[in-house]
Amino acid sequence: MRMLSILVVLIAVNGRPAAAEQITIGHMPVINQSEVVTEHLGLYKKYGLDVQLKLFPTGPTALQGLLSGDLQMVEAGGAPMLNLAAQNLPLYFLVSGGINSPKHPAGSIMIRPDDQSIKSFSDLKGKKVGQLGKATITYFWLYNAAARYGIARNDFQEIFVPFPQMGGLLASKQVDAIYAWPPFDTIIAQAGQGRILMDDTEFNPYAVINAMIVRKDWADKNPRLVSGLIKAAIESGRWINDHQSEAREIIGKKRNLSEPVYKAMRMFHFPRNGYQVMPSIWDSYFLMIKAGEYQPFSNPKAVFDKYWIEPAQKFIAPALDELGREKDPIIEEVLKIKLPNLPGPLEQYLAPWEH
Repeated sequence: MRMLSILVVLIAVNGRPAAAEQITIGHMPVINQSEVVTEHLGLYKKYGLDVQLKLFPTGPTALQGLLSGDLQMVEAGGAPMLNLAAQNLPLYFLVSGGINSPKHPAGSIMIRPDDQSIKSFSDLKGKKVGQLGKATITYFWLYNAAARYGIARNDFQEIFVPFPQMGGLLASKQVDAIYAWPPFDTIIAQAGQGRILMDDTEFNPYAVINAMIVRKDWADKNPRLVSGLIKAAIESGRWINDHQSEAREIIGKKRNLSEPVYKAMRMFHFPRNGYQVMPSIWDSYFLMIKAGEYQPFSNPKAVFDKYWIEPAQKFIAPALDELGREKDPIIEEVLKIKLPNLPGPLEQYLAPWEH
């Protein structure tokens, strides 16, 4: 009986499933990061993942956590990804975290509601424009705006200001215009502090807003976990696209936004098959060089293959074989657009899955 009791205990102990490795994901308080929806829908658990979401105030602090090994995944935009690639860091850039498009604009140039003197971006010549800061995505896109409307970048004065403070500066006439992003453009408009002059898709038709980043050593060691993260992200993105109102409510309540704000705020498009839209990354690369903020790669194609193309073929393609591919009219539409900074034919910058 004693031996039988010992045997029962051993079977019980050995029969328990091994505890899942905890995955800590760093995310920022911006609406295009879908992790809170993924968690709310139970998709991490569906794919056998034990995930903890950790909020960071800025992207650089989250990236520092990834590089130190404290985090297993973060999301970052096109410019940060290019900067990380330039440092030859051992990372993979994987699933798209959303794009803007002509049907899903991101930011807005806003002016005061009673200002009738500014009718286009060219009227900002000699004016003060509030924007997030140097080397941010909005900073670079203002080069596109200046070129599109025939003025020099130094024809307007830039005031660097966090998004939450932009409405106050505009209303108090400390600046003449602001470049705001969701949900702050909605907050500012509903507070009567500003109105939209134009969407930024008028000078930057679409872009990769964010993408999943993982450490190469961790991903190579844990392909099952990476596959689960990818499938959860793609499934979550598809759900957000198909359930905009519910997604706004989940994100809005998580971000402590008022109901009028989250019901009206803009939402990005999540590529239904997860892939990043590669002409956008190439466009960001050439724009940063043009702006004097970036040194060209000696072999840019090799860098893009190493950080974007090969990881996608290694991790995203097999995950899609399990999930199933879907038609994505938004992506088909944007892939016909020649972005302003691509020096060669559009076909030259397409990834294998985009041809």
